[in-house]
Amino acid sequence: MKKLFPERKDPLVSAAVLLANVYASSGEIDKASDIRLEIYKSGTKKKVGLTWITVDGQVYTFRAHDRSHPRSNEIYAEGEKISNEIIKYGHQYDSSWITRVLDEDETVESVLCGHSERLAIAWGFVANP
Repeated sequence: MKKLFPERKDPLVSAAVLLANVYASSGEIDKASDIRLEIYKSGTKKKVGLTWITVDGQVYTFRAHDRSHPRSNEIYAEGEKISNEIIKYGHQYDSSWITRVLDEDETVESVLCGHSERLAIAWGFVANP
């Protein structure tokens, strides 16, 4: 990427992340890893995705796997309750949506269930039972 855009510090990081995800989704993990490594080596960072929810007139912001909320234990417990309910009705987590190799301490469910949107929804249920 430095070859294509030597003057830019963040040369199309979003496009590179998307390309890495496309490679990973099509089973070309090595190509995806190479692109992610280049992004890392370039020192650029992708922007963190955020989700907002308004509860009782106050805006709350969540990011993936966020534990900064003072009631995060309750939020994660509510998320677990939601997961158990949908599994009871036949839902199965689809690992094909994961576009990278899992770390040793991760599971398919832990990766897929840590999205900011899920945390915001869980907080909405906790705050307004």
